[in-house]
Amino acid sequence: MAGEYRLLRKLGEGGFGAVYEAEHPLLKRRAAVKVLHRVADKDSDAVLRFISEAQAVNQIRNRHIIDVFSFGQLADGRHFYVMDLLDGEPLDQWLKHEGRVEVAIALQLLTPIAHALDLAHNAGIVHRDLKPQNIFLAWDQSGDTVPKLLDFGMAKLLGESPVHTVSGTPIGTPLYMSPEQARGEKVDRRSDVYALGVLCYEMLTGQLPFVGDTTVAVLMAHIIQTAARPSETCPQVSPLLDAPLLRMLDKDSAQRPNSAGEAIAALRSAAQEAGISLVDGPLRLPRPAPSVSGEQLRGEPDTLLDDSDARLQEERSAPATTLGAARPLWPFGLGLLGLGALLGFVVLRGAAPSTQPEARTSAPAVSAPTLPPTAVSLVPPAATPSPSSVSEPLPSAAPSSSGGAPLRAPDGKKVSKPRPSAAAHIPTDLENPF
Repeated sequence: MAGEYRLLRKLGEGGFGAVYEAEHPLLKRRAAVKVLHRVADKDSDAVLRFISEAQAVNQIRNRHIIDVFSFGQLADGRHFYVMDLLDGEPLDQWLKHEGRVEVAIALQLLTPIAHALDLAHNAGIVHRDLKPQNIFLAWDQSGDTVPKLLDFGMAKLLGESPVHTVSGTPIGTPLYMSPEQARGEKVDRRSDVYALGVLCYEMLTGQLPFVGDTTVAVLMAHIIQTAARPSETCPQVSPLLDAPLLRMLDKDSAQRPNSAGEAIAALRSAAQEAGISLVDGPLRLPRPAPSVSGEQLRGEPDTLLDDSDARLQEERSAPATTLGAARPLWPFGLGLLGLGALLGFVVLRGAAPSTQPEARTSAPAVSAPTLPPTAVSLVPPAATPSPSSVSEPLPSAAPSSSGGAPLRAPDGKKVSKPRPSAAAHIPTDLENPF
């Protein structure tokens, strides 16, 4: 939301802000909302210039200047203002499909723009960014084409103003920038007259007077080069129009017409002298094809639309194959650590010597049963331990399975316990086999 208006879709974007189509939820009134960019909003000069724009256009009441009727800040602090939603297209788009414009139509279109500039200049306002993108061709209910001057984002109130541009920093569009503006010097109404002359040259000849491969090259061309005569650039233009048009493009601002209205009036006089019939009535141009509702420029995210709706839309538009949020790995690490500790404990327990005391009791001594010779020959004595202690142990006898007293030789010395055979004990998987 921008104040009382809900943002619907993006209409365009410039260097300082983006313009959105909006609607009043209760009144159902459509409007255009311009919001300052996040980056520019951090610049105090840009914010002041933006506020100055809204204040400037409200000081002028003219049909050919866009009307601003609300101003405020978004929840995140960015500034915005609400203006009329126009039905039409910018002049630069119209020039793309129309190409070169006839002298009569060009003067009929630019005459009200020059009058609007004079009103702004008389109010102490210099536009400083006059170009086809900032002139909108609107169609009213009667079918008349009404050119509108908009985007006073570069406007600077003459006299006392809180806006201070850094010295030596040019502000504007290089292709339509006056020499003094390109040098970063102080500008006045004659800078707008120069930009109007560039626009006239482009419309009458179909070409810009100064071009270059880089921004610096274009700026230097405005400062040092002289524009070619319009009649040489385009033979369809009468040579009588050369002098008044080149005067608008003079490098010395003092040699230019004192006002935009004076410059256009000189062009009209030259056109009439060349035999061109001019029309003073309203302009009627073919209406452009209507744009599709909700149409968006590819790759332009609408970060100003309702945040909750935007997040919900992103979740709904996520592909079905997208995996969920990544699970934490620390439970698996703890599990592996615990398993390793358990295995180590079992291994160490199997390798440690037994601490249990040996049994001191033994079964009653009984005489070993006499086996037949065939039985003795089938089972080796070492592989057949006696189930009980013998009455008179011998040094070579195997230990009993129940564990008796240590073996001793006839002289009373201890005899090493023999190692058990493979058949006596088979280690498990968790015991140390070594």
